[in-house]
Amino acid sequence: MARRTKEEAQQTRCHIMSTALNLFCSHGLAKTSLTDIARAADLTRGAIYWHFKNKEELFVSLWEELCQPLSHQLDACVAEQEPDPLGKLRSFLKEVLVKISTNPAHQQMFTIMFNLESLEGEAISLREHMRGQAANFFRDLEITLTNAIRQGQLPKTLDTQRAATLLHCTLDGYIINWLHFPERINLTREADFLLDSLFTLIALPNGPATRRP
Repeated sequence: MARRTKEEAQQTRCHIMSTALNLFCSHGLAKTSLTDIARAADLTRGAIYWHFKNKEELFVSLWEELCQPLSHQLDACVAEQEPDPLGKLRSFLKEVLVKISTNPAHQQMFTIMFNLESLEGEAISLREHMRGQAANFFRDLEITLTNAIRQGQLPKTLDTQRAATLLHCTLDGYIINWLHFPERINLTREADFLLDSLFTLIALPNGPATRRP
């Protein structure tokens, strides 16, 4: 009986998270309340609070479930002993692009994340939390690029901060445009083209991402 109760609690938690993801994406994070989520999930507010103390904790739990497994793939990239950091980074970024283009839940999560800057009031703390996550990602990109320079995969003149910004912002822009114009961009098919183009740019000895005198 205890095992069944635990399984039922987990099913309820998953149902809450799925419902919340749909509402956050369709109505916006700021305009969705726990009451809205409880009503849509056909649950009481008490059931919601049993699993999550507030909306911010619910969103962070969603982010951890959907995005952290992908983020963990960066561990190999930032390891100093990794012999092919650039190859690992390319595989990671392609996995992100493919996951977003083929998994509706990931599409919803990235749609929400791209609108976090509009948050106000109590949700500002959530925006700041996600900014911290983005800063960590920038840091890991720079570490990976530094490792790639050490392995002779990239020129020693590469400005790792500039290159990381180029990678991050270009990929974000591509994803945002795909979310708005899916009929124009086939993200799965274009993934190799996009990554090949970016990695060619940052590998140029006197390319746009190298240090300037």
